[in-house]
Amino acid sequence: MRKILFTLPAALALSACIEVDLSLEVIDEDTARMTGFMQMQRQFFDMSGGDASFCDEDDGGTLTLTDTHARCDFDQTGTYAEIMNPEGVDAPDDDMQGSITYLGNNRTQVLLPLSTIAEDMAGDDADPAMMAMMRQMLAGMSINLSVTGARIESSSGVISEDGTRASITLDVDSYFAPAAEAPVDFDTIVEF
Repeated sequence: MRKILFTLPAALALSACIEVDLSLEVIDEDTARMTGFMQMQRQFFDMSGGDASFCDEDDGGTLTLTDTHARCDFDQTGTYAEIMNPEGVDAPDDDMQGSITYLGNNRTQVLLPLSTIAEDMAGDDADPAMMAMMRQMLAGMSINLSVTGARIESSSGVISEDGTRASITLDVDSYFAPAAEAPVDFDTIVEF
């Protein structure tokens, strides 16, 4: 489950059928809590063999199946390493994976490399016909990401009025746009 959340290319490979809402709360210098949900069309879930890794109970996931959707609600607390690099999951290239880094003085940086992911999606080896088809299928879909703590020091996202939350909503279609229109990295420094 966390592999899909923090290696968004995996999610985007399935994204014609997946919606993601993710919130990361920084608790202290080495502990974070990730909550939210992933939801995919039931038809796609069944076609993929009902893969249990979509919503692993060991990762804090609770799977709900309806006639139309498979939804995984999750609530996981752990060290930064546990949240970002779940045991038994192959890590992606470093420049494609998000990071949580303690900076000192009760400050932590959370970085999700959205521009790198977009560049990878539009790479030289990308099949234009496949990209056009995916872009059409993704029209109107979005991914919501947020970081919370005692105070947001800075963020490339939108900071809430009370200053405790930074968020970004990504139009998934933007991953297929020209490089000049690609999303910026979601980079937040948060105090706890």
